[in-house]
Amino acid sequence: MTPLVHVAATPDANRRGMFAMLGAMAFFVTNDTLVKIAAKDLPSGQLIAIRGAFATTLVLCWLAASGQIRFVNRVLSPLVLGRALSEGTVAFLFITALAQMPIGEVTAISLITPLVITALSVPLLGEKVGWRRALAVVAGFIGMLFVVKPTGAGFNAGHATILVLLSVVFCAFRDLITRFIDPTIPTLAITLSTCLAVGLFGAAAVPLQGWIVPTWQHIGLLAAASVVLVIGNFCMIQAFRGVEVSLVSPFRYSVMIWALLSGIVVFGEWPDWASWVGMAIIMAAGLYTLQREATRLSRPISAAEATVRTPPS
Repeated sequence: MTPLVHVAATPDANRRGMFAMLGAMAFFVTNDTLVKIAAKDLPSGQLIAIRGAFATTLVLCWLAASGQIRFVNRVLSPLVLGRALSEGTVAFLFITALAQMPIGEVTAISLITPLVITALSVPLLGEKVGWRRALAVVAGFIGMLFVVKPTGAGFNAGHATILVLLSVVFCAFRDLITRFIDPTIPTLAITLSTCLAVGLFGAAAVPLQGWIVPTWQHIGLLAAASVVLVIGNFCMIQAFRGVEVSLVSPFRYSVMIWALLSGIVVFGEWPDWASWVGMAIIMAAGLYTLQREATRLSRPISAAEATVRTPPS
């Protein structure tokens, strides 16, 4: 069995991870917006299956165009398979719970993922999470609660709540597994495994939910959704490769800001005062984390730290 390789995070990798996470959240919300429009007419399993077929084809073409098609077999690497399995499990648990609970409560519970990742990164990755960074994560979580305003009913929904909490655990493991994947495996190969896993999950649900003949508008929406989904998955994988996951993970909260913008521009849903307060808290927590990282990188470092930050030649 291939041993886990934990490469020390570098400042450049951390910065790349932050911006990749911001981009991933923007692309994922764009995907959700397109799918939401199509979901008025089509079952969820069919949506996922059609979008998965487009996404898988797109990634294969991308691999061929970039000269990386020879890496397709790397999707069978144990950690890549483990990540894909975690991704499929997250989708199954999340969507099953979503059918039984309001989306606000599901979103509120699922976005405790950064807290779980921060907690797991200490024993699993040996990362040091100071109290200031921990408070920034908690502040982002509080801001998210202002935005989604869970009523509390979702937390008392029995087994549905357990499904969401389990999806959070698998989501955290998915992101932590990404941290350990062999750096020689291209991100596109990992993206391919994700598209295949989620697409197969949707296809498995079709016999249970039925099939509705899609219109060309549906096909266009799902084709466009597949493009932004592939880019989003690519950014998400990049966000967790060779970084301090507890530093990058809080930027996941930016998804609420993108979602609010989508609601305003596409669906005409204007946020109330609590949502604006939540957005301000989320942005403040993210900016504070960036400022702390900039301060840490600008201070003089010891010889021991320099050895950790500088990869061997």
